Amino acid sequence: MSRNSSADLESWRAPPVYRLLSSGMPLVGNHTHKVWRGLAHPQGGAETGVPMIVKWLPKPVALATELACAMAGQALRLPIPRASLVLADADQLPGIPRRLEGRTLACFGSHLQFPDDTFVRLIEGDAAVEELIWQRLCDKAEGPAGAAWDELVANDDRHHENVVFDGDKWWLFDHEEALEPIARVMKRFAAQATRLELAEHQAKGNTLAAQMAMRRPNDHGIEGVPASLMTLRKRLQWMADAIRNWRTNSAEVDQTFAVAEVVLRSIDLRMPALALHLHRRLSRPEGDTLWSSSKSPTRNRPRSRPRPA
Repeated sequence: MSRNSSADLESWRAPPVYRLLSSGMPLVGNHTHKVWRGLAHPQGGAETGVPMIVKWLPKPVALATELACAMAGQALRLPIPRASLVLADADQLPGIPRRLEGRTLACFGSHLQFPDDTFVRLIEGDAAVEELIWQRLCDKAEGPAGAAWDELVANDDRHHENVVFDGDKWWLFDHEEALEPIARVMKRFAAQATRLELAEHQAKGNTLAAQMAMRRPNDHGIEGVPASLMTLRKRLQWMADAIRNWRTNSAEVDQTFAVAEVVLRSIDLRMPALALHLHRRLSRPEGDTLWSSSKSPTRNRPRSRPRPA
């Protein structure tokens, strides 16, 4: 990897751990888990507070997966916001379960600011706005890149409220349910999933791929993304090597990093098969592998069969 291609990775040499400075402001919206807006300060750094979106995840594997996906997004230059772990006292997080009172919690922190609460309330349940979001996203370069990314990490939990436009580009967030085999294996207390299981796993659905295939059946460009991602694979491997050396004074945080490394290496393992997964997905538009997902919204499922790319 050349010096120029790795320059933007240098900030990841140290563990991205922040501390929440004051009470978080709860965000309104269709969130599976509690989410707050707050100001966080990097531990051991001299920088001023950084605005972040802070999310508490009850499952450690989900927290590690969110962090690893954000790191992979940075490495592969995908529209995934930069993220950190944010340490917060339970009393700084209004609405947190009472059983957690008195504890310091490791949360997921996104450096990208969501729209304000008024906009969130406006789009909730609004079919016209949902349609507009999908159309605008699918018209941009982030559309095919995001569809390929969701296939890479087997994420079938994409919907119009976990994409956001910052005035310049579209961003994708919420990846806690990606790479389901990792969570299954961790429940069995194994060190990592089998290589074959991880490489071959395909999520039940890919909502963004479905939207792209419906709206741009002849020029969606999804199948061209894997080749460009493969040119960045060494950056992803560098990221996995870097996280292996991260150490803090928190056993919980260090364990999160250890699992995040497993997730990063799992994403790397899946990269050579990405083109095949996408071909299978797009070649069977009526099958479960393209449309069906118990978590994906049904309101905008295509009414007509899209042609393969």
